Amino acid sequence: MGRDGDVEDNPSFAFQLRMLEKGLDQIQQEISRLDDILFKIKTGAVTLWGVLIGWALSSKALLLVPLGFVVIIGFWLLESMFRGAQIRYLAKSQELTEFVRNHQVVADMFARREVPTHLIYPVGLRSSKLETARLLLRGLLTPTVATLYLFLGFSTVLVWMAVEILWKQP
Repeated sequence: MGRDGDVEDNPSFAFQLRMLEKGLDQIQQEISRLDDILFKIKTGAVTLWGVLIGWALSSKALLLVPLGFVVIIGFWLLESMFRGAQIRYLAKSQELTEFVRNHQVVADMFARREVPTHLIYPVGLRSSKLETARLLLRGLLTPTVATLYLFLGFSTVLVWMAVEILWKQP
């Protein structure tokens, strides 16, 4: 009897293999979903910041310009939270990829006819508060996140300085 027959003869193991596949799919779907959310957050941040700065310039309300920092900080924190969640999914995806690529580990799994429970759908991603805070900080400092918000902050400072100089001239 071939190896495929062995799997089919063991319904429990066959079910675990299907759940492993479903776990892999779940993680990839979550990573894609979080990519969409992150893009929408960036778009919202730039849009709201642009509207606020445009409103400040058109109404000549210098005090509205610093509110751009509130928009930047709020969206930066929001994006960092979602980026931290995505980092966790990416790490789990990497763990699953390494597991599947390790021929010896996979051979042992087939020999035992058992998939490790932490790899089966639903894939657990529990973390402590400390780990969650670490992921948030990591999200804050991720270049794909930080670059946009640092650029917007720098632009806010430049607009604020330019407007103050130009509007105070006689």
